[in-house]
Amino acid sequence: MSKKPTELEAAALTHFTPAGQAALYHIHLAQQAEKDEKLKLENEKKKEKKLREESRPEEVKAGEIVDNWIQDWCPPLYQFLNIFASPHLAIGIFISLHFAFWYTTPWHFHFFISWPVIHFIPIYCTWKSIYTTKDRILWLSYWPILCVIEYLEVLLFKDQARAMIWWPKIKAIFCVMMYSIIDNEVVLDSRGKPKDKKPVFGAIKIMEKFLPSPPKEREKPQDDKEKDRESSKGREKEKDRTTSRNKEEEKKMKGKDRKKTK
Repeated sequence: MSKKPTELEAAALTHFTPAGQAALYHIHLAQQAEKDEKLKLENEKKKEKKLREESRPEEVKAGEIVDNWIQDWCPPLYQFLNIFASPHLAIGIFISLHFAFWYTTPWHFHFFISWPVIHFIPIYCTWKSIYTTKDRILWLSYWPILCVIEYLEVLLFKDQARAMIWWPKIKAIFCVMMYSIIDNEVVLDSRGKPKDKKPVFGAIKIMEKFLPSPPKEREKPQDDKEKDRESSKGREKEKDRTTSRNKEEEKKMKGKDRKKTK
């Protein structure tokens, strides 16, 4: 028994006009692109599975795991620590210096402990973003939030903020969370399918709530849609007429050539 034709093949047998053939060709391209994308995703999953199976515990390096974890969780912190040494070594030095400062300085200077995380790291990353244009939206969102926090600190606590040991710790944790990745937003392609993942930082997530949403595209009224359909139909008819005229002219030219040869 013969194989049944697909919908695309069946449509190709009935649509002999150039417009119909062009539409079928575009449908074929879209279907082929979808198939290629599925194959690409399947191959990537197979490669990841193969790498997981091949990885052995004795070949895994703890330093690389820590570096990848810092980079995935907080890219600005990774960027800052990478200046001095490998991030897995620099973060140990960073924490030990904080403890040394905590035990060797008087209590009224302890509010300086949180300054590297709140001010120095964001200042360095903001300076880098001016030249690289990377994470510029993050730091444009971070600094207004920090200004509001410090204004509320002065307004509520006044001079007592330096005496409170717990407040700088909470402030530092909150600031680190603001320039850390808290979620991954799925990016869709033109066909509405997941294409990539976009990291969402805490500061941008907070500022989105206070900013107005972008205006939505207005839908065309039905009259405009009908006009567009009529114009597209008229164009197709004109194309069919021109093709038929060209064929008739070609037939006439061939007939004239035959008469001349006789």
